[in-house]
Amino acid sequence: GGGVGRHGHEAMRDPAGWFRPSSGNHAFDEYREQTLQRLEDEQSEFHGFLDRLRQAKDRAEFDQFMADRKREPRSPEPRSPEPGASPPAPSGG
Repeated sequence: GGGVGRHGHEAMRDPAGWFRPSSGNHAFDEYREQTLQRLEDEQSEFHGFLDRLRQAKDRAEFDQFMADRKREPRSPEPRSPEPGASPPAPSGG
């Protein structure tokens, strides 16, 4: 079988491995491929940014937890009563 010529409807493989049919216009196909590649790069950069943002938030929350923990006096009593537990009875009379 013979291949389709330069101005025919040939299939192009993009960086992600998908096949895109040619529009028949080489200049447009080139522009489309560059634009899609740029969008994929931007998406990848954005996902990296989100990952760094999550890591920074996790670090800030952990640092806050550790700071709070250092400030709290250590005591064997639970910090708060269990849900549904009755308050302790007042002593004395």
